[in-house]
Amino acid sequence: MLDTAILKSLLQYEFYEQNKGRLNRKLFSDEIRSLYQTLVTAHETYQHDLTSKELYKIWEVENPVSTRAEKADIEDVLSLIDLEEEYSADIAGDVIEKLHQRDVGKRLATIALEVSEGNPHAMQKAKELFDTHSEGFVAHEFGEDTTLDIDDLKHDMDDSKRAMMNISTLARHGLGVQAGEFGIIFATPETGKTAFVVSLSCAPGGFIDQGYRVAILGNEESTRRTVVRAYSAATGLTKKQILADTATAKAMFHARTGGMISFKDTQDWDLTKIEDYIKHKGAGIVFVDQADKVQISGTYNAGHERLRELYRRLRETAKSCDCAVIGVSQASAEAEGKTRLSYTHMEGSKIGKAAEADWIAGISRHDTEEDDCIRFITISKNKISGWHGTEAVTINPSTSRYTE
Repeated sequence: MLDTAILKSLLQYEFYEQNKGRLNRKLFSDEIRSLYQTLVTAHETYQHDLTSKELYKIWEVENPVSTRAEKADIEDVLSLIDLEEEYSADIAGDVIEKLHQRDVGKRLATIALEVSEGNPHAMQKAKELFDTHSEGFVAHEFGEDTTLDIDDLKHDMDDSKRAMMNISTLARHGLGVQAGEFGIIFATPETGKTAFVVSLSCAPGGFIDQGYRVAILGNEESTRRTVVRAYSAATGLTKKQILADTATAKAMFHARTGGMISFKDTQDWDLTKIEDYIKHKGAGIVFVDQADKVQISGTYNAGHERLRELYRRLRETAKSCDCAVIGVSQASAEAEGKTRLSYTHMEGSKIGKAAEADWIAGISRHDTEEDDCIRFITISKNKISGWHGTEAVTINPSTSRYTE
C-alpha cells in the first residue's frame, strides 16, 4: 500500500522534516489517517526517529476511548508498516507524488458527479482544483523567489501603463487602473454609478481612448440600458437626439469605441464563467455590476463572510486574467445624506470587502435642486497613489458624462 510505504519512511524524523510540507492527512485512507496525525504530533513534540511500537503507544494515549476493534485495526496497519521496505529519498518522493495523484483523482471524480447532478458550483470547484495543481500534482511547489533585480522590476513602477480616470480633478491625484488591480465603486441608488462607469469607459479621454478594451458585466439591470447610456457618454448626444437620428448616433459611437467595448448580462454567472468571458474578450478593464451578486461556491456562516471571500476572489481574477477588475456595489442606508462616504458605508460589509481592494471610490450627492448635477467622489482607500479625499464633480444626466 502507498499509505503504509510512506508511513514507514515518515518514522524517520529527517525524512518527515524534509517532506512535511508536501503531505496532509487527506492524502491517506481513512484507517491510516488518525495514525498519520499521531505521527505528526509525535515528531513535532519529540523531534527524533520513531519505532512502530512507540507510534502505537502515542496513538493509544491520544485515543483513550478507542474500542478494541479500533486498536486491532491500528495494530494491523502497524504490522503492514513493519513489513514495508525503507525507500530511498527519491523513491519515497515519487510515492508522495502518487498519493497526490490519487487524491486529485478522487476529488475530480466527486466533482464530476456533482456536475452530472447539476450542482451550479461544481465547475468553480473544478477550476480551483486545476489552478491549484496547474504545475503538478503536489500543490505546494513554491517556484522561484521574487527577483531582487531592480532592472527586472522597472515595468512594475511604470505608471505609463496605468489607464487614468478622465476627470482631471481625479487624474491629478494619480487615480487610474492597471492590470492585476481590484477597485470598488459604490453609491446609493440613483446617484450615478452606471453613468460613472460608462463615462470612465466611453467619454472623451476615457479608457477606450487610451487604448484599453473594456467589458461591462451586469447582473442587476439589463445591460441593454447600459448600452444606451454608453451611446450618450461616447457621443455626447441625449437619448432624444439618438432616437431622432440613430444612423448618425451609431456612426459616432463606433467611431469612438471602435469595437473596444462589450456588454454582457451575467445573471446567475459564477466567477469561472466570468473569467472565461474576460479571457475570450481579451478585456483589459472589467466592470462587474453588481459585484455582490456574483455566485461563488462554499458555505458561509454569515453574509459578510461570503462577501469577503467573493471580493478576495475578484481580486484574484484581476491577477489571473491580467486585467483591472472594478466591482460596483451599493452603499448602505447609513450613507444617505452624507457628502463624504467612507468604505465603511458599503452595503453588506463594514471592512471585509474593503480589505481586498486597491482603491475605493464612493459617490454621493445632495438632495437639493440646485445641486442636482453635483456629485462628490470620495477616495477612502488608495494603495496606488496614497491620496485620500473628496472632489466635487459635475454629472450631465442627459449624456451620462462626468466632468470636473
